[in-house]
Amino acid sequence: MVLTSISSHCTSLLLSIIISATNAAMVGTPLHPVVLVPGYGGSQLKAKLTGKPETVHYWCARQTDNFFDLWLNLELFLPKVIDCWVDNMKLVYDRTTNRTSNMPGVLINVPGFQNTNTVEWLDTSKAAEGRYFTDIVEALLPLGYRRGKSVVGAPYDWRQAPNEFEDYYSNLTKMIEESYRSCGHQKVIVIAHSMGNPLMLYFYNQIVTQEWKNKFIHSHISIAGAWGGALQIIRLLASGYNMNHYRILLPPSSLREMQRSFTSSTFLFPSYNVWKEDEILATVDNKNYTLGNVKQFFEDIDYEVGWYQYRNTAHLLGDFQAPNVEVHCIYGYGIDTPESFVWSKKWFPDYQPDTKYGDGDGTVNRRSLEACKKWIGKNGGKKNLSECPCSSPYPEPLNNEESSSVE
Repeated sequence: MVLTSISSHCTSLLLSIIISATNAAMVGTPLHPVVLVPGYGGSQLKAKLTGKPETVHYWCARQTDNFFDLWLNLELFLPKVIDCWVDNMKLVYDRTTNRTSNMPGVLINVPGFQNTNTVEWLDTSKAAEGRYFTDIVEALLPLGYRRGKSVVGAPYDWRQAPNEFEDYYSNLTKMIEESYRSCGHQKVIVIAHSMGNPLMLYFYNQIVTQEWKNKFIHSHISIAGAWGGALQIIRLLASGYNMNHYRILLPPSSLREMQRSFTSSTFLFPSYNVWKEDEILATVDNKNYTLGNVKQFFEDIDYEVGWYQYRNTAHLLGDFQAPNVEVHCIYGYGIDTPESFVWSKKWFPDYQPDTKYGDGDGTVNRRSLEACKKWIGKNGGKKNLSECPCSSPYPEPLNNEESSSVE
């Protein structure tokens, strides 16, 4: 879920899967085109201010002549400037339509659809913090892949949940079909990271038909899939979350209002498909929050709109039906990962909680990462590689690593 680079070990495993599928090591063998679907925070955003009716500070711009880099742009994280950035990033939720829109006077677009440059590097300056899919793309090139042709990017506005992706899914469908045709009628391999995996599950089960999948999709490779959400979202919604970086420059409390406004946040709320209804997600003194009293949680953090966002997005995947495409799940575990949060009433919700840890990759809980195992034997007979060892999708060393395939 959290923006991060992808390790060389993960890249090697991906290549082995792709080579196995395409026999790409053999000269003249047609390539299966590859579509890269990023995760939460994994697509560049550009903005243009058309005349904001108000700003949070007098020094914040109301209007710009051109589009500028909004995400990722480290220059906008400077003190004082960051408040302007947060206000420009926020979404406005309409409880009548259950849709979101940008802040008044703000236009935001997602550049680079079909190209790979905007998912290879999230910061146009190519700062190390913005390195993303570049290692995977560069590893594919020696096999004969070409940027924007046989390996393409499918960035999206990761602030929103999949139920607002009509245009995106339409464009994605067309791009997959075009990739299939332009690569000698070879089926497409989808590589998705983090939130990109539940986003694609919605696509497979709600947008396209089984006939379409049989014709155009070869396989889906999941990297650190947040299939069932993540406990981290509880802290993000309650107190704000800065990925434990730059506490002075990025105080969580300054980010909270923005993060709450994203419907992708409630989409990634711990799922009832993975967590039991009575499992404790957070505690404030003697009061426990579970999936059974989510509405009370939003009332107590003084964000009642969040309940409507949750009600509209948290159940988009239904009962977690198998996608009926070949699936390979790559994920790491063995790192302390938030399993529940504890606040004292005095500090709730405005201050950071104490954390109880469980297993996962440091961000996404292991039970969510390996939720794809639920499809074993229920995936329409789609054949995969058997379970095999791999390394973490993340650059940090892990005690254990795993790859799971589903059929």
